[in-house]
Amino acid sequence: MTDAAPPLNPYAVTEANQPPLSPADERNFSILTHVIAIFAGFISALVFYLLYKDRGPFVRAHTVTEWNFQLTLLLITGVGFLLSFGSVFVGFATAASDGNAPPSIGLFFVGYILILIVDIVRIVLGIIAAVAASRGQFYRYGIAIRFVKE
Repeated sequence: MTDAAPPLNPYAVTEANQPPLSPADERNFSILTHVIAIFAGFISALVFYLLYKDRGPFVRAHTVTEWNFQLTLLLITGVGFLLSFGSVFVGFATAASDGNAPPSIGLFFVGYILILIVDIVRIVLGIIAAVAASRGQFYRYGIAIRFVKE
């Protein structure tokens, strides 16, 4: 008996044999990357990055940009969440210990406003990036930390 390898499935799609996208498809997937990330955030940005990063330079640039932007917004949202809800817990602890009103109510509103600003920035800049992608232009968010290099 010989040790013959089983025949390869010609219909199986792997990362190694995915064909590059046409320029029109690259533009369409770049637009989708930005639009869906407005609603689904960093999860959709990660999915698009992992699926399309090796399919063409235009779509790679847009998926990397969106992934970095969504990670930055996630970080800022986390800070806002910690300010908001951390201040509530600290306020309750100080009120319970000395009976005074919570002094950290201002931090709650700062954190809450920060979270709202992040959502507004996500929508506005996501639309701007989608329009740039529809025009076939490269786009980079000015406020994004570059976690992943292009």
